[in-house]
Amino acid sequence: MGGEEMNFPEKCEVVVVGGGPAGSLTATYLAQKGHDVVLLDKQKHPRYNVGESLIPDFWKYTDMAGASGKILADGFIQKAGGTVSWKGRINTHTFRGFGYKRPALHVERDRFDHILLENAREKGVKVFEETGVTTTNFDDPGNPVVHYRYQDQPAGDLACKYVVDASGQSAVVARQLGLRVVDEAFRFMSVWGYFKDSRYIAFGGKAHRPKDLSQAPPTTFVSSLGDSGEAGWSWHIILRDVTSVGFVLPIEMMKSVRETDEAWEKFFVRKCQQSPVLNRLLEQATFVPDSVRLIRDYSYRSTRLAGPGYFLVGDAAGFVDPIFSVGVVLAMYSAYAAAWALDRCLRDPGSATETQEIFQWQLQGRHEIARSLALPRYQTDDGVSERAKSAIRMEKRTVKDLMNLASTLTSRSENFKDMAGDGFGRELTGEQMIIIDKLDLDWEDTAPG
Repeated sequence: MGGEEMNFPEKCEVVVVGGGPAGSLTATYLAQKGHDVVLLDKQKHPRYNVGESLIPDFWKYTDMAGASGKILADGFIQKAGGTVSWKGRINTHTFRGFGYKRPALHVERDRFDHILLENAREKGVKVFEETGVTTTNFDDPGNPVVHYRYQDQPAGDLACKYVVDASGQSAVVARQLGLRVVDEAFRFMSVWGYFKDSRYIAFGGKAHRPKDLSQAPPTTFVSSLGDSGEAGWSWHIILRDVTSVGFVLPIEMMKSVRETDEAWEKFFVRKCQQSPVLNRLLEQATFVPDSVRLIRDYSYRSTRLAGPGYFLVGDAAGFVDPIFSVGVVLAMYSAYAAAWALDRCLRDPGSATETQEIFQWQLQGRHEIARSLALPRYQTDDGVSERAKSAIRMEKRTVKDLMNLASTLTSRSENFKDMAGDGFGRELTGEQMIIIDKLDLDWEDTAPG
């Protein structure tokens, strides 16, 4: 069956490819500045996505977009902080101790992303869903042409001044231009799935039943795998109806699973059963069939983030495991930076080269910070560390303290010190983080919450 006819424009100033947080916010900010923006997304929202834990920094970006009230009204779970078990050392932290007045959240990404997309539409962005971008013609860099297809309708062309690749891991423009490369220093994969009726860990390290969520807010639970802390890690994020559980594992493990012909779903469930703490939290939980998903070549970067006629934002620009829930916030920052840069380029075309270099410098610096907090050892090339140092210097003190906390929780503090320089890394207070001897995984009954 053919889809309904859509009234696609023939031209606009900016085409945004992808309707995740990075794409929706880039488009929203540009529309608020008075620009003519078209957003194309190959899927129909709400649609599934992973990355359910958000740190409080995201509010400043949704405030600017006028979407915070809608997010708060949806009733997402407010989380207390994080609990990390790393190489036998257990830490639990809050965000209040770092001066945050607004909550961190556990969100269903289909709902969260849909709110941001509809908000973009309300702000004047022309949104077209179920519309996939096939290629983009950059023969005339000042006037790129986006080739798209809506459902099974004939292909269409859309002329513009700039294309923003916000297509996530698909990275349609980045791949077309040959910009995407695998991060050889971070050869990991990820496998994850969902359970119903899982217990969770609250601040202080005690396990609770799902029905306790309103009285005992959850933490995002992260645990290292193996004694070295370099064999990967797991996450546990409780949502309103299900719990997201996943593993980040060395790519060599994928090869070993292939050799045994074990199904990924069977491997995932077995891994959950064998993992300390996770197996206790999931004792009374029910696995959701067909929920297991997998990402190979987990981490990658782009050799350039902006050039004649294009900008890359969100996961299309690069991805390293957001071990402390920084992924969505980093995507939102890239949207804010790209909107600033695009507005300047459109109003003053002569500044385009300089403006794109500023955008690239700032975003690459933040990518390097995220990368160093995830890698067991700090690695750098081509002067990227200088960009990271510059990005850190621009952050407010509470954000720097939170970065320091993240590095401390996973025994990667030396990575952060390398970037932050001498004289930084204040001792954390009891209001910010406490060390506990062991998690309290006992409960009074055995019935699911």
